[in-house]
Order: sequence, then structure tokens, then C-alpha cells
Amino acid sequence: MTRPLVRAVFAVLVVATVAAFFTTQQLKGEFPLVIRFATKPAHFSPNGDDYRDTTEVGFDLSEPASVTFMVIDSEGNEVRRIVSERRLAGDAKHRFRWDGRDGDGNLVDDGTYRMRVVRREESRVIDSVKKITIDRRPPQVTLLSAAPSVVATGLPGETPTVRLRYRGPKNRAPVFRVFRTDDGKPHIVRRFRGGPNRAGVWDGQVSNGPQRTAPAPEGDYAFTVAVRDRAGNLTEAPQPVPRPRVARAGTGVSVRRFTLRGPLSAVTAGAFAHLEVGPVDRSFDWVVSRLGDPKAILHGGRVAGRFRIRIPSKTRTGVYLVRVRAGEQRAVWPLAVAGLPPKGAEGRARPLVVLPALTWQGLNRVDDDADGFGDRLPFSPAVRLDRPFADDGVPPRFNGEVSPLLRWLDRERLPYDLTTDLALARREGPALGNAPGVAFAGSELWVPEQLMERLRDYVADGGRVAVFGADSFKRTVDLRGDVARNPSRPRRENAFGEQTELLHTSLAPLTVFEDGLGLFEGLSSFVGEFTVFERSRSLPQGARRITAAGRDAGQPAFLALGLGGGIVLRAGTPQWARELEESALSLELPQVTKRIWRMLSSGGSS
Repeated sequence: MTRPLVRAVFAVLVVATVAAFFTTQQLKGEFPLVIRFATKPAHFSPNGDDYRDTTEVGFDLSEPASVTFMVIDSEGNEVRRIVSERRLAGDAKHRFRWDGRDGDGNLVDDGTYRMRVVRREESRVIDSVKKITIDRRPPQVTLLSAAPSVVATGLPGETPTVRLRYRGPKNRAPVFRVFRTDDGKPHIVRRFRGGPNRAGVWDGQVSNGPQRTAPAPEGDYAFTVAVRDRAGNLTEAPQPVPRPRVARAGTGVSVRRFTLRGPLSAVTAGAFAHLEVGPVDRSFDWVVSRLGDPKAILHGGRVAGRFRIRIPSKTRTGVYLVRVRAGEQRAVWPLAVAGLPPKGAEGRARPLVVLPALTWQGLNRVDDDADGFGDRLPFSPAVRLDRPFADDGVPPRFNGEVSPLLRWLDRERLPYDLTTDLALARREGPALGNAPGVAFAGSELWVPEQLMERLRDYVADGGRVAVFGADSFKRTVDLRGDVARNPSRPRRENAFGEQTELLHTSLAPLTVFEDGLGLFEGLSSFVGEFTVFERSRSLPQGARRITAAGRDAGQPAFLALGLGGGIVLRAGTPQWARELEESALSLELPQVTKRIWRMLSSGGSS
């Protein structure tokens, strides 16, 4: 290239640069075409729930112009063209609805987007600084706590407030729902709104018709909280309908107006029994009477909390009911007392009666960990043993299995010592080896493995065991302090090696097939009427069938087996005690039970 040509090219470049400079300065001095961009809301969630599924986007023009308006992605690529070469008025707002879809109608990915205005006649492209965020991910929400975990409702002067807290996005008015969980499937009983501080307060009320509320009845309650993030995504925690497997400890509430708890081991006559009334501080009266006898042997009054009762030293062995009352509220606790034998029975051998305290608490539906769901075996991994009984203090199966047998023994003045399976497992009170025989007064559904081993040794050494229950000694549980943990699944064989199964039938008697112990001697061959039988499927190895009765000679329910040097007798039905009490005009069942008692009294370990 020649020198004159170089000079000419350079001159052209200088002129073009100067012209561009002046043009730029002129454009800078012009009033902007787009005064502002707008989006409302800036975050939305096109997920089809009809809440923030779209957003309003647009711009304000300073003058009339033909423009194209579009949504672009983070790299500047066109995602959705909303206006194409349309002349729009100036000094005006222009707003459009965007549903989060691209030009082909497909939902775009979650992410950040911007807006663009193009004026082709001037080759002007204006991109917004303002961003649009699409977010379809539900927020992380955790219900943290409900406190206090036990409240009383409907009592004079009591206005319970349960404060609920959650972790998650702040909402101006999060929605809390209250579910009752102890009377069937969890169902909603109340809905209320919380405040902007990630909290809410339940007043202990449940819905009772349109615009009406009433104090929550006694029971267990779980909560959920519904929270939206700024894009409108909704999360209800722990889930829309709470379940035990996802419930968090400390997020539920139990409504209890009056409770009583006491010892699960036998209290020695002359010693103190320690009890506690709850959940609120109230004055109450208490009275102690023997099971089946309304006459009070002790009475008094206290003001709330813990109290103790001194059992008179001359009290007879048996179960006594401690009843407490505060106004219209009542509760009861069955208190086992190890005392004197009945009059006229001094010096006579006394079988050891064992109360199924572990089964009572295993079946006792009380919320231990405050997750809103009652804890009971085998549905919970652990249950506490120091808790009050639901249903005003009557243990599960007490009225059907235990109470009738003990009342009958007292009426017949048959002597016995008394303990519980929990005391036996802890080696408290009377020992197995000192008893001529042992009678389990109800179904023993959960027993520590170590106690099962001691029972087998007791029988092998000549001891005699009678079980007035069903489905017993098939499940184990670990004892750790006041907690029963790790309930096992039912085994095919019970602790003594026999396979049994429960059979529900129409009303039928026990038919006697053989009677090596003479328990049915001189009686009708048909005894009692039952609808539940525990029939034997397979005998333990080396066992000797001594007495058998039932519906099927090959699978008897009532069964006495010789094992080693001892005897194991199963009544064969959980309804034995109930039938014993109801068959006052029939001699068969009471006579058989007396003979069982005689067998237990004459046994013993060698």
C-alpha cells in the first residue's frame, strides 16, 4: 500500500470516529425510550397450583414506538416473544402476562430471566436489569416444637396456650392445622393462622360447628404448618396428614384433664406408696379401697403434684384402687400390696400371683415423646413404664382378665402372694424359687428374655406355672431403667417351646379330652362358654400332655404339660377370668380353678 493511500484511509477512519462520537453524544442526550421495566411478582412458580402460576411483565415507554418485547435467558437468548413489531403508545405503561412458557408452549427451566425491548428502526436493544425468577422447588419447612406438651382444657381457670414454632420461609400468616390422632385415623379438628415470626398459638379449642369452638377433648393431637416461599411454592410439614413415622418428637400435644400414676411393683404393707397427680395444680381428695370392696381403708386430701400413702401394716395381700377426685375429674391407679394372707389361711402355702404390668404399659396408648401419637407396643420402639394409664387410669385388659380373677380369689379366701412381671424381671419382691406355684393373672405379651429363661429353669426344677391369659411368652422386650425397648416380633413358639395360635369362634365350651391331673373329675365334660381359644399346634420337645380340653382333641386349648420336673398349665382362653365371674350359678369353672389353685399350692421347686 502506497503512502498517499495510507493517509487517505487514516483520514476516513478519523472522520468516522468523530462522527460516531458525535452520534453517541447525541443519543446520550436523548430522553430514554424505556423509562422502566416492571415485573410483579419477581418470583413465581408455574406449577399448576393456581397460585403465582404467572407473572406480570412489561415496560413504560417515553414516546410512541414500534417495538418488539421478549423474555430472555441469562445468556441473552430469546425465550418467549410477547410483542412483535407493534406500535405502542408513549408516556404509557405496557403490561403483559407471562406463564413461564417458551414460544413452543413448553415450560422453561427454573432459573433467572430478564426482559428485552427492541426498536428495529433505530437498531436499539434495551435489556432490563430487573430479573424474573422461576422457582418450582417447594421450600424446606420443619415443624420444630409445640410447648407445653401436655395441657388441660375445659377446666375452670385454665386457658391453655400451646406455642408452635417452625423453621422455613417467613409468612405473614402461615396456616396451622390440628389433627386428633387417638380416635381412628388422624383427622382435622381445627385450623388457625400464625404470625410473621415463624410461630403460632393454639388455644386448646377445636371446631364445633360453623364459627364455633369448644375445648379439645382428652386425647392426642398432632400439628402441621403450611408455608409458601416467595415464588408461591407450598410445603405442609411434616406432611399434609401427619403420621407417626414422620412425626418429630416434641411437636405434639396431649390433652389430659386429670391423671394419676403410681408404682408398678407391689408395695409392702407398712411401707409408703408414692403417687403423682397431674397435669395441672389442683386440690384433690383421695381414697383407697380393696378391689371389689367399696369400703375405704384410707382417705385424705392434697394439693397437686406428688403425694404418698402409708399402707397399714395389717393390710391383706391384694390389689387396691387409689381413687383421686378434683371437682368433676376422677382418676384411678391399681396398687398391688404384698401383705397378710386372708383370715384363716395363715401358714398355708401361697402361690405367687403375677400381674402383667409390662403388658399394661405396652398396650397403654400414651404419648411419651410428645410427637402427637400415642406410644404402644409393638408400634413404637419404646414405651415408658412410669406413665399414667389412659382411660382414667384403668390398665388395658385389667377389667377383662385380671380384676375378675383377683375378686374371685378374694371371695373364695384363697391365699396368694402378689407381685408383677416388672418386679420379677428386676428381682424385686418375692422370688420365683420361693413360690410353690406361679399364676400369671393375665396375658403376658412382652417379657424380658432373662425372665423367660428363669421361668424355664423354675419349671425344669419342679415349679408349677398357670397362665390365665393367651398368646403369652412369645415376645421379648429390653428393660432399661423405666423404659421398655426393642419389642420383638412374636415367635412361633412360646417360652416353653409350644406352638399356639388364637382362634375366634362362635360361643362354644371346652370339651374335656383327658384329665391326668383330675381337674375336671366329677364335672360335666363341657366347661364354660368362650369365643376365643388359644389352641396348641405343636408340643415342646419332651413334653408330656397331662390334661387337655378344647374344641379339637388334636389341638386342645386348655392344656397342662409336664416339662422336666414341673408343670405348665394354660387356661387356653383370655376369657377364663371373665367367665369365672359370670358363671356364678355354674360349678364347673370355679371348681376347676380351685383345683388349679390346689395344684399350684402343692408344687414347688426341688
